[in-house]
Amino acid sequence: MHTHNVNIKTAAHESSERWGVNPEKRLARVIAEQQSYLNQLCGLWNLQMPEIDESEELLGILSMMAKNVLNEGVISWTCDYPRVSFPVVQPWLQAKKQAVQLYGETGRLAWEQAYKELKDGIEFGLATRPSGSC
Repeated sequence: MHTHNVNIKTAAHESSERWGVNPEKRLARVIAEQQSYLNQLCGLWNLQMPEIDESEELLGILSMMAKNVLNEGVISWTCDYPRVSFPVVQPWLQAKKQAVQLYGETGRLAWEQAYKELKDGIEFGLATRPSGSC
């Protein structure tokens, strides 16, 4: 499974180092990464891994996709719900179908965990946004 170390003080700086500062290029890179994660998810079953390893990798991929939706796909926090970039979210939504179709119950459980992570992040973002929004 992938390990994720986040330094809250430098998260924005790391993000701009990773994706660049040009918004169009940045968005294109995020979309490409989401598509790459989707391809990894679809090809994971070809690796013939032990089930526990496969489930950890599956959750890792779905969690990374959810993180991209939250950190790079949200384009506005100003209303009752965040506005998100469809091209960033689309591979994430396709991943749900593929996870369940290819991995059955394991895929469904991994999707639900990654979805919970995304939902918790969105709820936190909404709770901590400045008052007077929207």
